[in-house]
Amino acid sequence: MKMLKDFFARIVCCEEPEDVMKIADAIGPLIEEAVWDVFVNHRMELLSEPITFVVPAVWGAKKDGELTASQKAINGQVTPVIDKIIAALDIKCLKPSQEFAINYLIRGLIVSKITYMIEALRSRLKERSLDEQTLNEALLRFKPHGTA
Repeated sequence: MKMLKDFFARIVCCEEPEDVMKIADAIGPLIEEAVWDVFVNHRMELLSEPITFVVPAVWGAKKDGELTASQKAINGQVTPVIDKIIAALDIKCLKPSQEFAINYLIRGLIVSKITYMIEALRSRLKERSLDEQTLNEALLRFKPHGTA
């Protein structure tokens, strides 16, 4: 028995190694570029709207009501990228539930990245605002001494 295990183990080991990063290297930049493009093109709407604005925009559907023009534009940017990512995964014969699950994961990642960028920028803007307030308060407390 041990002799058979050793024989089959050698056959498996002789296969060419696969580049495990091949697909990740292809889809990573697609996601990053899509998120950056959405953020740059729609930053004013994304910053002025509540954070829940992003989910219907990426999914292209809203539970109650219609999507805004910005949400439709965001969805128009994201959908072709998702199609490219699914094509890059090179998965054939997916069941509808499997296809939805992959879509769910990709869209969830895109939503997470966009919301992170929004919140990071909001936080940075608040820090700057606090720094400016502190500087203004310090200048108001500043009193000149002597005469010139």
